[in-house]
Amino acid sequence: MKVYTGPIVHRPERDGSVVENAHVPFFLAMEYSAAAWRSWLVEACGDLLTAGDLGVVDVSAQFSREMFVGEVSAEVALVRLGSSSLAFRVVLQQDGVVCAVITNVLVRLAPDRKKSLPLSAEQRAVLGELLDETRSTLGP
Repeated sequence: MKVYTGPIVHRPERDGSVVENAHVPFFLAMEYSAAAWRSWLVEACGDLLTAGDLGVVDVSAQFSREMFVGEVSAEVALVRLGSSSLAFRVVLQQDGVVCAVITNVLVRLAPDRKKSLPLSAEQRAVLGELLDETRSTLGP
């Protein structure tokens, strides 16, 4: 499990105008979550398995508190490892309070990006160790 902390801010609207509202819409929280699991993947795997090797097959989110622009922490854990897929759980917190739990399921894609490809033995070994660490911390 790894924790990433940083600001969550609005990006400009399509017309270039600046958003003044402090409320964080769900899609911005989802983007922050994706940035967190991508950071985890880079630290854990380097070039062995990159976000570009993967495709998103499922995303689920449970929001329990409104989020606002400002500091957010994202706790990332690998929670499942399949033959060609993996799943991350990202818990977003603000001011020490859980705001959202987002699960991202990804699959390794063949170079043509039209079908899945099994994870290599080396990828499975690295990810398997990290999954074991998660299970020892969080339970099965």
